[in-house]
Amino acid sequence: MEKPARDFKGIWIPKDVWLSEKLSLMEKVLFVEIHSLDNEDGCYASNRYFAEFFGVSERQIRTHIGSLKTKGFVHVTIQNRNERVIRVAGQHAWAKSSDVRKLKESRQSLIHRFNIAERRR
Repeated sequence: MEKPARDFKGIWIPKDVWLSEKLSLMEKVLFVEIHSLDNEDGCYASNRYFAEFFGVSERQIRTHIGSLKTKGFVHVTIQNRNERVIRVAGQHAWAKSSDVRKLKESRQSLIHRFNIAERRR
């Protein structure tokens, strides 16, 4: 089986995920693996890939992904009728560099406008 391209970030679990009482240990490490595979196009890894990676059954992976979805840690969508895409949700979600740049420009514009308004007073 071909391994998906990954944006390997090392072995690091965000504090809020690690300390979450909502998640099992398996859900925490699965979240981190999904996060490392989530790029501009999303994570396309199959349940089989995750099952082989973690040494568990595909059924367990399906259950854990469903739980992560229910708990709001990931979004799961189906594209082209049979392609599942998993995206990390919330503050750990992947953002396009162009979107980040637009946000920074908008922020600078707002700061500039407020500075002009303050000087007029």
